[in-house]
Amino acid sequence: MKSLRGRVAVVTGAAMGLGRALSRDLVKEGCRVALVDLNEAALEKTREESFTAAAAQTFACDVSDRRSVYELAIRVRNAMGPVSILVNNAGLMRAAPLMELDDEAIERMISVNLTAQFWTTKAFLPQMLEHGEGNVVNVASAGGLLALPNLSAYCASKFGVVGFSDALRQEAKRNKWPVTVTCVCPNTVNTGMFDGARMVAGTRMLDAEAVSRRMINGIKKSQSYVAIPRVAVGFVTPLTKVLLPTGAMDQLSRMLGMWSANDSTTGRSSTNS
Repeated sequence: MKSLRGRVAVVTGAAMGLGRALSRDLVKEGCRVALVDLNEAALEKTREESFTAAAAQTFACDVSDRRSVYELAIRVRNAMGPVSILVNNAGLMRAAPLMELDDEAIERMISVNLTAQFWTTKAFLPQMLEHGEGNVVNVASAGGLLALPNLSAYCASKFGVVGFSDALRQEAKRNKWPVTVTCVCPNTVNTGMFDGARMVAGTRMLDAEAVSRRMINGIKKSQSYVAIPRVAVGFVTPLTKVLLPTGAMDQLSRMLGMWSANDSTTGRSSTNS
């Protein structure tokens, strides 16, 4: 298990929720962290409440804007040195049937949840290659493995993150880059993003701090895939999808409550990350 001490890490969506918890844990591991978020006021409040000036610096950025992201990479390097850990955590969620989902909401979810990861990775990967080591950590979701009604755009974006991570990992191995690509697929996390959701039978809301610790462990072990919970998301879900016919899988999803789980989901009233 490798040490993270002395490394510079970038965490997007760091102002709240999982991003804030993970940033704290990275600092505990000895990293210096670039806290990135669109919400500048919340970002600065998080830094003041949780971090020393030596441990973390804030960088306001809309990660869906590729020019802003490329500028961000320069800003972070100039302020903190070359980055060797990138955590693509920023994300949005809006639960609604497709025909009730605003066009702007669809575009924004795809842009922030998926497309932004291309921009951040292209921006920071050269620094990792120059530094001689790196970790790209892409936060997907259990919803990137098994889709649910009322989450069409969200699940599409997270399926995309899983595919992007898979392709990037293989590129890194083929090119012999000293970079590990880790895809993280947690079940529902108590960050406020899924406020109002009903839990599927046999599942529970995950604690952000516990998910963060699993992610840190995965980074230190250079794992390619971190599923949380490991058995349910990492084995049962993909195995069931392979073994059951589509009709039977749909029936199982209905019986377990997946079809109605997000009928009452409200999420946060403000930008989610």
